[in-house]
Amino acid sequence: MAYALTVFATVILGGWVQTVVNWIYDPDPSEDSLYHLFVSEFTNHCGLDYWAPYSRVIRAESTNGPIGPYEFKQKIAPSFAHNPSVVWNEAEQLYVLYSIGCRTEVPASCKNMDYSCGPGNTINGESGISVRTSPDLRDWTSHGQVIQGANDGSWDADTTNPAPLHFPFGSSGNDPEVILAYRGCPYNCSGEELINVASASDPTSSYKRIHPRKPIFQEPSEDPFIWEDFRGNYHMLVHSLLPDAGFGDGPNVGRHAFARSWNGKWTFNNATVAFNTTVHFTDGPSVNYYRRERPNIFFSDDGMMRPLFLSTGVQKVNSSMSYSLIQPIGNGE
Repeated sequence: MAYALTVFATVILGGWVQTVVNWIYDPDPSEDSLYHLFVSEFTNHCGLDYWAPYSRVIRAESTNGPIGPYEFKQKIAPSFAHNPSVVWNEAEQLYVLYSIGCRTEVPASCKNMDYSCGPGNTINGESGISVRTSPDLRDWTSHGQVIQGANDGSWDADTTNPAPLHFPFGSSGNDPEVILAYRGCPYNCSGEELINVASASDPTSSYKRIHPRKPIFQEPSEDPFIWEDFRGNYHMLVHSLLPDAGFGDGPNVGRHAFARSWNGKWTFNNATVAFNTTVHFTDGPSVNYYRRERPNIFFSDDGMMRPLFLSTGVQKVNSSMSYSLIQPIGNGE
């Protein structure tokens, strides 16, 4: 059983962090003990109900290992910006940051508002995935949206939740340089939320949907996190939206899917739960969270892809606020 430490990767600076999205080693040998954290922060002390439009993307640093604590360092993208995920692209020698959103003027007090960042959603701007690149995790260049939603009847017209996987040596054979898992749902998210995969020849070019007519599995889910293990198999953690999970509807929120190839056939694991809403702490009682989503894993760097830490965004019962929680898997070593 994994236990969470009471030192969270929670960064609060004029707002509330909603979720950890990735940890990155800085490639500079002089900073091999420096960890970078990219998160969604809610400005104006707004809670989770106001994630859109008050979310922005920030960067924080830790010199105490991946569990933190982390210190705020810079704003990467202003409101509305959300759902950041950062990967190192070996072929391009660049870090690549995926996110959703667009520059939006927000009221000073916490208020919901209707706006759009592109096709697929006219309510909260969640549709459409953008890319930024950086040589050093500090200076970022925006390349705009690389995949958009659609104003039609497609099942994934509303396109969000980017989860990238970059192959270390670029495109080869039938494999692209980049694949991107994402969550889709009908226009204005008026139907089930389901998962698909897109691919691209490089991080900043247009992405092609692999299965434009159907999702990769039928179980409703969001927040994919995708990786390739050292044997060449593919895995995905998702926030399950089945009746025993969802948003405060049940404990079984974390599910696992797997495939021999990145483009399928994907199998959704209905037999076991990857994680639930209960977290055990080393120096205190267990907490049964109301919501626990946005799973991400930090792996060993020894080539064996051993999962060391699980990060999730959590929300307590009867609270409007949320924060980021980093939990060792096993002993975290």
